[in-house]
Amino acid sequence: MNIIITTSGLGSRLFSHTKYQNKSLINVGDKAAIDYIIKLFKDKNVNFIITLGYYADFVKQYLEIAYPGINFIFVYINKYQGNGSSLLYSLLCCKDFIKNEFYYICCDTIIDEKISFEFNENTLFVSNCTDGINYSSINCKNSQISKINKKGCNNFDYIYIGMAFIKNYELFFKIAEEIYNNDSQNQSLSDIDIYSRMLELNINFNFNVINKYYDTGNLNSYNNTLLTLKKKYNVLTKEKESIYFHNDKVIKFFYDNEKVNNLIKRYNHISDFCPKILNFSKNFYSMELIDSKPLSQIYEYGKIYKLLKWAQNNLWKKINTNDNYKINFIDFYKNKTIDRINKYLENIENKDYIIINGINTNKIFELLEKINFEYIYDSSPTNFHGDFILDNILLKNDNFALIDWREKFGNTTEYGDVYYDLGKLRHNIFFNHDNVEQKLYFIKEISKNNVEIDIKCNYLLISQINDFDKFLNENKYDLKKVKLIMALIWINMAPLHEYPLSNFLFNFGKLNLFNELNS
Repeated sequence: MNIIITTSGLGSRLFSHTKYQNKSLINVGDKAAIDYIIKLFKDKNVNFIITLGYYADFVKQYLEIAYPGINFIFVYINKYQGNGSSLLYSLLCCKDFIKNEFYYICCDTIIDEKISFEFNENTLFVSNCTDGINYSSINCKNSQISKINKKGCNNFDYIYIGMAFIKNYELFFKIAEEIYNNDSQNQSLSDIDIYSRMLELNINFNFNVINKYYDTGNLNSYNNTLLTLKKKYNVLTKEKESIYFHNDKVIKFFYDNEKVNNLIKRYNHISDFCPKILNFSKNFYSMELIDSKPLSQIYEYGKIYKLLKWAQNNLWKKINTNDNYKINFIDFYKNKTIDRINKYLENIENKDYIIINGINTNKIFELLEKINFEYIYDSSPTNFHGDFILDNILLKNDNFALIDWREKFGNTTEYGDVYYDLGKLRHNIFFNHDNVEQKLYFIKEISKNNVEIDIKCNYLLISQINDFDKFLNENKYDLKKVKLIMALIWINMAPLHEYPLSNFLFNFGKLNLFNELNS
């Protein structure tokens, strides 16, 4: 059985979601959109024929890492945008790989029900929907299709959902070739044009009604799909990163391939405390899935103190290095902060408010001048995690397992600063990801330079702040330094998130920085 999946298009109707990613790999619940299609067919003896164009390498890397036992045939589409490009052209490029009947499904079509796959006639898959404006549609008589309509038809029986079984495969490609040769510059040419021409030649088409159909092809339908196919794992969305969950592994995507390279290098320093890395490529890595909630979702008093003691005994070992490590400390704390602030201010929606919650904090660069960075640099290089928050720590056999570690510290993958881990954990006690996902924070502009901000904190976590401070005191760590770094963490996080969270983070960090400098 051959299955054609078209992933070659730009996915422009999804706007920012496809700026750094192919539309077949956008997150739907805990999976990539294409995972639902693979699941639909994977129990059959099939060959998947994947058209590749926009971000082709990302799709190929993902499928090879996610499904090492499945046979994929990758067809590179030279015209996937601009003159000569169309869905019909992408399908036509698959001609040489099809020697018998086949299924076609668009990568933004999700079917969440079982299908028998016992079809003996050409069949279009359809759904009961009243939207004839945004979807092609069919009229039917008895069990067969009598007419196929392009988008915009008001009088129809079902919408076409972008999946078909083609029995007359030779005729399908012959007609596709004729249509394309006659009108090659028409970018709207699609599979619908082929079916319509076949119907005119009295070729029979049946239809199969799908009850659980979801569309991820445009922003509105994608958002509606997310209301039903929800996430189990709570992960903060990042513009240039994605995470996908499978039965036995987790796959992470990074637009920046240098980041993957450094993450693997860092893994070699902390592998004793992490889930096993199973495979990696230029932009992806996969690791074993640990069946555990993150510590942020485990309600147990004393867990933060227990975690800190474990990290002190196992993770935060001092590292001897010949490096002038202070150069990396300066780069990480000062230079990176300045770069992040400038990036934040590039977005005209983001504001550097002067008055925050009634306190005159001055402008951000005036605050930075008051920081004694030499005081922050006065530390020793240690092993570290780099994103040491409760969401990134799992329980494995009554021990701790670290995920989502930082890829480098300054310009090194060999060491970091224990104070950064401490600052990250303290930040997470206040800034809980579940609350942020539920938008349990607010930022309200009073006037051009005046703002009010607040955030909901979890009682269970806040009530353990004394345990945190007790640990610092017992191990002779400097609480003031931790608090300064925590404020810088919020400021640095701001440009990595979309507005209004970016605006909140920056000004929340700025307020905390002001308070600590003046305490």
